[in-house]
Amino acid sequence: MPLESVAINNFENNSIDDPELKLRVEKLYDSSPEFATGRDAVAFFEKAFAKGDILYLGMFNEKPIAAMGCFNEGIESSRLLQYIVLHPANRGRGLAPKFVKQVTDIERKKGNTKFVPGCGAIHRILAMYELI
Repeated sequence: MPLESVAINNFENNSIDDPELKLRVEKLYDSSPEFATGRDAVAFFEKAFAKGDILYLGMFNEKPIAAMGCFNEGIESSRLLQYIVLHPANRGRGLAPKFVKQVTDIERKKGNTKFVPGCGAIHRILAMYELI
C-alpha cells in the first residue's frame, strides 16, 4: 500500500476511521525535537485546528507514519509548512520528500501556490521540487 497524505482539522471527526488517531499522532510526535512531548504537539494542533489550520498525515497501512502542519498565516495563496515528523522506523527511506510533495500537490489544487518552510528539512525538500 503506498503512502497516502490526508488532511485533518480535528482528531475526532475526520476522514480517518481510527478511534486511536490522537494517541497515534501523539506517539509519532514523541520522537520530534520540536515539541517536548507528543502530548504537547497534540495540544498545539488542537489550538491550530480552532484557527482553521490543518495537520497532514502520511498514512501507510491505515496508520500515520508521517505528519506535518499546514498553516494559513493570512497571506493569500500561501501556506507555512512546519513540524514535519516521520516515524523513526521510516526515516532515511525517502518518504519525507514524497510526503511533502503530496501535501503541496493537494494544497496547489486548493489554489495555494506559495509555500513557506518552517524548518531546514522542509526548505531543502521544497527547493528540490523547485517550490520556493
